[in-house]
Amino acid sequence: MTPHPIPKYLSKPALYFLILVFLFSLMVPMPFAIISPGPVTDLLDKGIKISEGVNSDQVSDPKGKLFSLSVYVSNPDTRPPGIMVLEAWLNGDSVVLPSEVVYKEGETTKSAKAQGAKEMLKSEAAAAIAAANFLKNAQPDKPLNWKASDIKFVMKRVGGPSAGLAFSLALISKLSNPELIAGRKIAVTGTINENGRVGSVGGMDQKLHAALDAGATIAVVPKANCRDITFAESGLQVMAVNNLSEAFHGLIDPKIGQNFRCPA
Repeated sequence: MTPHPIPKYLSKPALYFLILVFLFSLMVPMPFAIISPGPVTDLLDKGIKISEGVNSDQVSDPKGKLFSLSVYVSNPDTRPPGIMVLEAWLNGDSVVLPSEVVYKEGETTKSAKAQGAKEMLKSEAAAAIAAANFLKNAQPDKPLNWKASDIKFVMKRVGGPSAGLAFSLALISKLSNPELIAGRKIAVTGTINENGRVGSVGGMDQKLHAALDAGATIAVVPKANCRDITFAESGLQVMAVNNLSEAFHGLIDPKIGQNFRCPA
């Protein structure tokens, strides 16, 4: 029996139909969320406002930059068209996830922003207390001449709790140890509680891309996020920590910092 030959090309009507289907699919809203690198904020440059009640002699001007990292996430109310999903999927610094993985059922843009703002306020308070507790334990004979209510953080277009560790390190640098930064460009992400425990965050690869784009040479991240990192780029030392003490000592002494790596 002679096998039926496989056509080497489609007929013009079939080809045109496939092209139309493909173009149509690029415009159809898709049930996905796109996560991409977000803005970085240098907390040492107008990122912290300190009450006038705090002695100005106690406030230092550290040399270098301390970046807080963030991500852009498409709104829960909207579905990106296929062309945006395809572009994000092809783009090496973005990730596409099903909407239900990122957002709770019934969540809206308004409720997400409100929740993000609420979580950020809690994070700011916890970060200030964590920094104060750390300094009291590290320097028990030195009086702490500020309190959490003296501190206000300034970040635009950012919400959520993931800047907590960055807040604490920025406060310690500004109010006690300016040598912590030592002229470097350091990127930081991670939640924090009042005891200084560092917790995991989302969008880790995207945040590391943002850190590299900002010129950072060190990225301090939660050790709990090590399993989430697929980003591999020379020129960026990733320091994985469990708590504020590890982050502080790893930055103040580069030799110690070399020990805080993600497991191979």
